[in-house]
Amino acid sequence: MMSTLSVICYLIIIALLSGNILLTTQALATPAARRKAARKSKKSSSNSGGFAKKPSSPPKHQAINPAVQYNAAQDEVAKRAVSSLFSVCAHIQDPKLYVPKWADACFQRNSIDGCDGQSNIGGAVMATRDVARGQVLTLFPIHALGLRMLRQNGDDEALKDTEFVAYDQDADGELFASDQKAGLRLKLNIPLDKSQPTHSLLGNKKRHVLFSNFFPEKQAVPGWLGGRIKAASSQYSKSNCITVPLPGAAPLCAVVATKDVKEGEEIVQTMQPLKPSEMDELKESLAREYRSELATLQMYIEAACETVQPLPELDLSSGQQQQQLGPFHQLNQQFPGLTRIHQDPDIYAIDNFLTDEECDRLIAKSQPHLVPCLVKNDKTGIAEQDPVRTSTNTNVPQSEVPSILEKMTNVASCNADQLEILQVLNYKKGQEFIPHTDGFSGKFDACGFEQASRQATIFCYLNNVAEGGSTNFPEIGLAIQPKKGTAVIHFPADVELREDSRTLHQGSPAVDEKWLLTTWVWNRPRTDEMYAESRLPSLSSDII
Repeated sequence: MMSTLSVICYLIIIALLSGNILLTTQALATPAARRKAARKSKKSSSNSGGFAKKPSSPPKHQAINPAVQYNAAQDEVAKRAVSSLFSVCAHIQDPKLYVPKWADACFQRNSIDGCDGQSNIGGAVMATRDVARGQVLTLFPIHALGLRMLRQNGDDEALKDTEFVAYDQDADGELFASDQKAGLRLKLNIPLDKSQPTHSLLGNKKRHVLFSNFFPEKQAVPGWLGGRIKAASSQYSKSNCITVPLPGAAPLCAVVATKDVKEGEEIVQTMQPLKPSEMDELKESLAREYRSELATLQMYIEAACETVQPLPELDLSSGQQQQQLGPFHQLNQQFPGLTRIHQDPDIYAIDNFLTDEECDRLIAKSQPHLVPCLVKNDKTGIAEQDPVRTSTNTNVPQSEVPSILEKMTNVASCNADQLEILQVLNYKKGQEFIPHTDGFSGKFDACGFEQASRQATIFCYLNNVAEGGSTNFPEIGLAIQPKKGTAVIHFPADVELREDSRTLHQGSPAVDEKWLLTTWVWNRPRTDEMYAESRLPSLSSDII
């Protein structure tokens, strides 16, 4: 006999196939898209040296690029897949229809009076029984399912930097009604490997990032407490779990014990990625322990995917293959300590690029002047907190850091006027910089540079960070943990001004506080007087 979930999901799938389920979906502009409005005005500015892009005149005749058409079609397929998947996931989360096997593994304590019970106040999540390493503690709720479409070389402007989000209009429409409430959403990026049924539709990681939204103010549901678990920090230094996609059932994600958890123990999640061997071991353990449960969930995910027809592989044998990138900006290979830590794309690191004293003085100089990283809202025209980069920052005049400036121009083999305004960034617990690239394809007017492009990114960690805050390059599987004084250099575009999407990177959420100095090397001097060094306010009399 079919279970209640089986019957309900079967009916959902039939409805999806027949087109009878109406989902409310919305295309949301990412911060990158909102910045686009600011680029229209050369006089636009922000505290971080902001963008003021003046696009070049379009050609009178433009050939149709089959790769661009294919990318647009691929986006439409992916959006249909997200809508279909959310329909199934939303019903699976209904406790009247489905109760996970592990629903009794933990509960959320009421943070107001310490009483036990299901609460959405924000109390600690506690284990109700012993849970062995490799077992599921709870699932991560999916209150909305989204697709971030990453820009690529040659894309139509209309396809750049957008997000598509499927959600329940009746239940959660108010949560999407205004930008002010956007900060209440917690995003979980969901990586997809080839073993996932969703991979054929959403697995183009160079173009698509699948993510779920969690709303902490919604009522907690037993078995779906993933978004309410504290992250490891100095106070909660001993983590005991990690969130991973369920084998064969993504976008469903499980919070899995990374060590044996005792009854009454608080559930604390690590923010650090596991080694590939450790992750494989956890997935194998899940597959063994929950074979029947996963088979059922996978069936519904596969059925949702089958409602969407994937595109065939694009044949570009006619000469439309993507050009090989390069050459790239040349560094001073004789600079002391310069070490290549990844090849193709090349990424370099320099230990002790800044001394401990230089780091400490730079933090002390910058701290009183920190302000939120801002972007211009193209709807209201008001500068607002950048949801992509939730840190605070301040601009640093070159004249106040001559020793640091000399090192940067030396290693980068450039002049001081080729450097973007220096910035010090501060990330506190939970703050992050979601996946992004630093480069552009072609010439732009931005950050005080005219008809130019970024050639190299230079950033330096100003403190040691024990937990969280790593710089991750998901396209190449590289993660760099902050180390005081260490500089990192990569190349967002080649000398032909073609963006290298392989340098997609992110600053993972901070657990311990993180400080960073950053700048970018351009191929031409900074000439716009709006961004002149002489216009920057002084930070302090301490000359480093």
